[in-house]
Amino acid sequence: MTLEEENAAAMTTEEKIQAEIEKAKGMKISELKMKLMAKGVLASSFVEKSEIVRAYAEAVVKESEPGGGLSGLGGLKSAGISENGNDDENKNGDDDEAPITEGLPPYMKARVDKLKEIHQEREILMNEYLKERATLEAKYEQLSQPFYELRKEVVNGGKDTEIAAAAATAEESAANTTVSSEEDDTGIPQFWSCAIHQMPVTQGLVQENDLECLSSLRDIRCVSHDNGEGFRLEFEFGPNDFFENSLLTKTYEVPNLLLADEPILKNVEGCSIDWKAGKSLTHTTVTKQQRGTGKNAGQTRSVTKQIKKESFFHFFAPPKMPDNMATASEEQVVELEQAFDEDYDVAQAFRSHIVPKAVLWFAGDAMEQEMEAAMEGMGGWPPPS
Repeated sequence: MTLEEENAAAMTTEEKIQAEIEKAKGMKISELKMKLMAKGVLASSFVEKSEIVRAYAEAVVKESEPGGGLSGLGGLKSAGISENGNDDENKNGDDDEAPITEGLPPYMKARVDKLKEIHQEREILMNEYLKERATLEAKYEQLSQPFYELRKEVVNGGKDTEIAAAAATAEESAANTTVSSEEDDTGIPQFWSCAIHQMPVTQGLVQENDLECLSSLRDIRCVSHDNGEGFRLEFEFGPNDFFENSLLTKTYEVPNLLLADEPILKNVEGCSIDWKAGKSLTHTTVTKQQRGTGKNAGQTRSVTKQIKKESFFHFFAPPKMPDNMATASEEQVVELEQAFDEDYDVAQAFRSHIVPKAVLWFAGDAMEQEMEAAMEGMGGWPPPS
């Protein structure tokens, strides 16, 4: 046995885990999540990147020890990682690399340990910050509600008379003319569907067949969780010819929502839509005549099949995890990861852009503002010649 092998054998389980943690720190959260999902684990059990990194490191160490009797893997087992999982990408000879602190003298290791203590103290402080930030955001979300209620009233025609009277008074005083009060529409028809269509992330969601139904969309709201670790999108509809629901919802649990880190999605819940007979916008019912075979030859029967069609309303049915994630192929894992990412991008577009700035997206001002901000960030465009 070489000296290097002897050193590796002498390492404790925790030292091996720390070694793997050092290797995994540079990996992206999405890559770590994908590798964990390939092992049958959804990273929803963990809140911060450091937790995902450790879970991954524990999995690698667990696999490298056939006995599997590791005392430090209780959290890993509870997360559902298979004891017989494989990770070919981590069996390329890199396991022999020692952690960066391994070659340090004892007095230097003590200093590193002290730095870790300082870091933990700061983490405690940051947890207090997150609690206060959640409280502050909840406060101003509540203070914003009267403005959103007033917007809803204008969009749905509740302020038409008042606005028309004010506009007539202003124009008459300016031009001393009479303003026509003839109006064909109430409120602002298709306000929300236009705002959705103007936003680049969501513009492909609304199909032509959705427009009639979306004309009954009265309001879109975002309600944050009290602890700041998620939010619920609410789509309020008036009576329509398509479904019975008056409220469609989509809920997201994101433990690190208030951090600048890449979001860690813990859970997503949609809602069922109670379509009226023959009015579904997400599926078409097709009936075919099927001829029998064998002893039923010569007989026919009607077979009904549901065929999916493009619609905005698929948004309320989030991506689904396979029944057995451990048996999913790498391609399936990548596709699932992409589906969750795209779904969350749409949710964030509603939460951070469409709900607070709906009129700017409806009118087209928001895109112009974002382009101007992007050019300022690049120092102006086009660049000087």
